[in-house]
Amino acid sequence: MSVSIKVAIRCRPWTIDDKLGVEMTQNGEEEGEVELLNSSYSTTRFPYSYSWWTGAGYKKHAKSNLDVCERMKMVSQTDVYDSVGQKIKADLMDGNAVVLFAYGLSGSGKTFTVFGPDAADIPEAWFKHSEPHDLWGLFPHLAYDLFKEKQDGWKFSMMYFQNVVDIVRDLMSPMVDEKSYKSGMRKDKDGFMNIDWCQSATLKTWDELREQFMKSNAKKAISPTQFNHQSTRGHCIMTLEVEMPMPSNPAMKQKGRVYVCDLAGTEPAGDIFYADYQKIKYMEDGKEIIEHKLKGPHKDQRKTAELQNQGKKINLSLSEMAQFFMKMAEAVKKKTLKPGKSIPGCNSFFLCKYLKDTMLQARTYLFCAIRPEVTYHPYTFSTLGFATNASVIKLAPKKATANMTDKERKLMAEMQELKDLLAQYQSGEMGGKGGADMAALLAAKQKEMEAAMDGENGNTAAKNDAMMKQQAEEYGRRGIHLTHFEKDTKFPYFINLDEDPFRSNRFMYILSKEKTVFGPGGDIKPLALSVTKNHCSIENSHTEATDITKAFDTCTLVGGTGETVHNGKKVKKDERIALKSFDRVVIGGELLLFRQPGVDPAEGDLPTASEAVEEYQNCIANADNEQQRALEEQMRAFQAEKDQWKKDNEDQMSQDEIAKEEHARAMAAVDREILELLPKTKELKKIVGLLDRDCLTFDVTLQRTDDKLGVPKVKVKVINNLSDESIIIDPFEFMKSYSVVKDEMMRLSMAIESGRDYEVDEDKDPIKMLFDNTFQLGTTTIFPEYLIYGLSTDEDEENQDIKNISAPYNNVGKLQVVWNPLEGPDAEFDDDYMPEIDDPSDLIGKPWTYRLKIGSCAALPIIVDECQILYTFNGQEYSTDKLMEQSTHNPEFTYEMVHHVDCVDQEFLDYLMKPFEIDIHCSPKVMGLKTKVSTSNKAIVDNLKAGVMVSSGGGAVGAGVESGELEKLRARVKELEAENAALKEENLALKGGKVVGSLEEAKALDKSINQ
Repeated sequence: MSVSIKVAIRCRPWTIDDKLGVEMTQNGEEEGEVELLNSSYSTTRFPYSYSWWTGAGYKKHAKSNLDVCERMKMVSQTDVYDSVGQKIKADLMDGNAVVLFAYGLSGSGKTFTVFGPDAADIPEAWFKHSEPHDLWGLFPHLAYDLFKEKQDGWKFSMMYFQNVVDIVRDLMSPMVDEKSYKSGMRKDKDGFMNIDWCQSATLKTWDELREQFMKSNAKKAISPTQFNHQSTRGHCIMTLEVEMPMPSNPAMKQKGRVYVCDLAGTEPAGDIFYADYQKIKYMEDGKEIIEHKLKGPHKDQRKTAELQNQGKKINLSLSEMAQFFMKMAEAVKKKTLKPGKSIPGCNSFFLCKYLKDTMLQARTYLFCAIRPEVTYHPYTFSTLGFATNASVIKLAPKKATANMTDKERKLMAEMQELKDLLAQYQSGEMGGKGGADMAALLAAKQKEMEAAMDGENGNTAAKNDAMMKQQAEEYGRRGIHLTHFEKDTKFPYFINLDEDPFRSNRFMYILSKEKTVFGPGGDIKPLALSVTKNHCSIENSHTEATDITKAFDTCTLVGGTGETVHNGKKVKKDERIALKSFDRVVIGGELLLFRQPGVDPAEGDLPTASEAVEEYQNCIANADNEQQRALEEQMRAFQAEKDQWKKDNEDQMSQDEIAKEEHARAMAAVDREILELLPKTKELKKIVGLLDRDCLTFDVTLQRTDDKLGVPKVKVKVINNLSDESIIIDPFEFMKSYSVVKDEMMRLSMAIESGRDYEVDEDKDPIKMLFDNTFQLGTTTIFPEYLIYGLSTDEDEENQDIKNISAPYNNVGKLQVVWNPLEGPDAEFDDDYMPEIDDPSDLIGKPWTYRLKIGSCAALPIIVDECQILYTFNGQEYSTDKLMEQSTHNPEFTYEMVHHVDCVDQEFLDYLMKPFEIDIHCSPKVMGLKTKVSTSNKAIVDNLKAGVMVSSGGGAVGAGVESGELEKLRARVKELEAENAALKEENLALKGGKVVGSLEEAKALDKSINQ
């Protein structure tokens, strides 16, 4: 029996003063409706299964339709669970898979609906309450009820991971496991998608689930944006599987499984900024309301740039999911698709690859979150369109089953026999004696049954524990402890900090001696390459009144031979500084937080990792040493480049448009980003050399933007000298790879010290990590003015130049782009059809329909493994399917998309008068590597033992670019100057080219005919 996706729309509380934008009504059990108010859209009514109004705060913020706000029923978290929770629970207990799919703008309430409050630093967090709480979301209510009904033979297991751009992070792994999203993704025997390397934990109680979620959730990537003070930066997916005996067949087990999919926000990446918030409390109807008031963008504009770059990558997967639903809906309406079946394609990014087949054979609920204010109408309308497409898709739910083992069947029978005997003792049928013994026997059998059912999970857990203990022993030889084992220490300690929560709080430097020396040959030997012998030390002592049998209460940092920073200030050699709780100390580039158990103040006073990083970066910026002077010399080279940017853009910007303060802040952010990246590129060059991958070199570069302030984007160029190819990646991608490669070097070093074998996963090979990346190769610019007049693309103009996005901005290939007019959105192409449009004003009020075809992408400068075309048309993002495993310079697309506007207005005409860009994204083909990055590679072993690159095993070709780096930077400035001039000439040529020429001819012909 087929069913449709159940769609629920929920409106979050108010946050700004504005007119009411939506009216939410629920007319029956599954008869909800959303109506747009104060809207200019032609379609304003949208029917769904559920429509929930949770618009608290309207008395303070609403500037219209107060009567509508008053009459709408306020839907609580409990109401939501009462509406759908019991149905979901029944489906699970019947052996179905259920997908809970949360979609919408950041801050619109996605996480709140499926989980409830989940920030670890607030008392309302759902996992801090063992009994039902008013703010619990769907999942806590559901899981709590399931555990309440748990019986013998039931097994609960949980997975929790996050997809951030092109990687998957196992949030449950204490070893901080992350891999490419393609790694280990395959269907299980029941046909549901699984990631086989992510840890699955068996849970025996509800409290175990709460604790596991709290620890895991603290690792997910979040950032404050203007839409949400805690915006999830990636897609989080948690699965809870309940395995239980099948009531109708005791020899079988059925497996109910819930997928809780809390997706990243759907807003365009360019709309996002990294935000500063103020927490405000006020009373309404006798209840305390907490708001986080947006103060504005964060002063560090690099944070916004990183969010936007990351957001563009994340949005590719959301865009693909939207296209999947749109194409599925079209196929359903045309009756060309059977229930549960999928369309081809839409398999390029993590989200569709993991979810599309699973949700088609599950009971799927889509929870779309919107905002009540008119200001957010464009986002609301887009979300409702997504929901409308999803609501017509037909599913074919299937159940997952498994055979009971002989041991499980035997234990189930024995437990039932013991239960029957215990009931007789308790009723008095067998006398009063023996009941306690029988209960003890039953409890022992139940534990035996749990162990038998644990099976693979138990083996995996034991294997992970063994690996963790091995790591603890190896780190212990260096005086480093794992937080996983030592979090309850009574001694003062340092703990590592990282802006990435996934990497924070992993390592502890426990200060258990009267004097602890850092550096090679010392008590604690950090693995950072910049740590020197006698780098620094900590001296501990007791005050006279302190019991000397207890931990130390006075800790003093003593400067040594290496660079050490304390609370943003450099520590001189032999300088002594008394440490206080939450002091920040940097040892050889490793950022640490000082903790004193029993002395630390409240957790709320903890400095954030971002604050600590900013403090350290300020110290670097103000440093005055030989290394800094070298960096400043490089910065001066970049300054010439930046000056050129300013000069190039002056003729495009008036002084009224440029806010000098804003421009100065933006350029200062560029300076800081370059300053931060340059040392990292040098360090990573050294690391990849140690790992026998010295074919890689890295270069900080600048990319032209259409930013009105003329501020360039900072990028990193990765050059692979094996293939003489290069790619351009965002700083956040470089830093992600930098962290992973550093971790792998540490693991190799410890394996060598321990005399055991270790091989780096192929996905984490430096060449794969840094060069096998999808990047924007170039852009094709189209001038679409001729589309106003119903003209098709001339044959001579079909193959357009692809321009490199970075210096030297040269041509890097050709892209075939063809536009043809259609009579309507469902019409076939007719070569003779051309609408009669004499003047642009004739088109206003009429429909407009064109078919866009994208074909060959020819003569690219690299051999591409994957390739995809992306573009934005009239505010909507579109993409081709990603071509996979190409191994060619000339990938071929067969993309067609009909673009239709119901009623043309002046705004759309103005849009067609502007240049239209099509972006080409690809990833290079990485050829087979000659050697593995492992302990069996003699070159790597020699290098790591010596701490410098003493040999190369032939896995890579030597690069040797260090000595000429400054000269290259200066040469690049000259290239930019020449290319800026050439680009302007090219733009002028394009504007006067064949397309525009044809357009002018057409205008002249029309004029002569009409005369």
